[in-house]
Amino acid sequence: MALTERDRIDIHDLINLHGHLTDAGELDRASELFTPDVVYDLDDFGLGSVHGPAALREAALAMGAANPVGHHVTNIVITRIDDGSARVRSKGIGIKADGTAGSVVYDDVVTRRPDGWKVSYRKVIARRTPLGGHEVGPRAVLELHRQAAVDQSVEDMRRVYAIDAVHEFPFAYPGVPSRLAGRDNIVNWIAAGWQANPLKYEHYRILAIHDTSDPDTIIVEQEALGTSPTTGEFALPNIMVLTARNGQIVRLRDYVNILAAAAALGDELPTREEAETAR
Repeated sequence: MALTERDRIDIHDLINLHGHLTDAGELDRASELFTPDVVYDLDDFGLGSVHGPAALREAALAMGAANPVGHHVTNIVITRIDDGSARVRSKGIGIKADGTAGSVVYDDVVTRRPDGWKVSYRKVIARRTPLGGHEVGPRAVLELHRQAAVDQSVEDMRRVYAIDAVHEFPFAYPGVPSRLAGRDNIVNWIAAGWQANPLKYEHYRILAIHDTSDPDTIIVEQEALGTSPTTGEFALPNIMVLTARNGQIVRLRDYVNILAAAAALGDELPTREEAETAR
């Protein structure tokens, strides 16, 4: 059954109301816009996902003066999914107090509920390049690297590293190199690890992404989540300093939590004496 004219009007009003309530600071009315289990995806900004209207309110309050003073939504396009849901894409323009502006795309799923249409999922995508151009910066390269690790794809991992890339492990212990130079050495070592170790990465959780004074370099706080046939579910925290140019990694400093890695593998770390002997 097609969406009725009334449905389309109500969905338009729903999307437009978001800007009015947010700019007025009426954050307690978020339940008028979102389902109780809404997922608000801010991965494109390195902020992960926020779950539920209450968490959305807290996130907005935490931003304080960094919030735009004006949210302007345009170009609303509604596509029916089924009788109870639709996809809505719109353009958002945010005006800051200092007069600067930014543009985003809102990619929403709206759901029909007894009290009307509500947003059940929203992904906010920053627009950073003109004419539909795709900026392959360090954040995009990070996503490619993570997906290659989840898929254990040697070819995808090879594409993500520059031919003269350097991958460093500052917290290395015996059996793990502290520095790998060149794409072939890096990817061959990674592929060998996939073959030798039972760990299977399922997805990553980004805790934070920090920009630096170098636009090609980001600092990433994340966890790799997955399963091991030996130890069950695991979470491997690490911090990465990633530099990418022309869509490929040129340098990666990978601060792996070696205690968590050993626990996931069911291994014991060598003693200090064993480590000194290995050197």
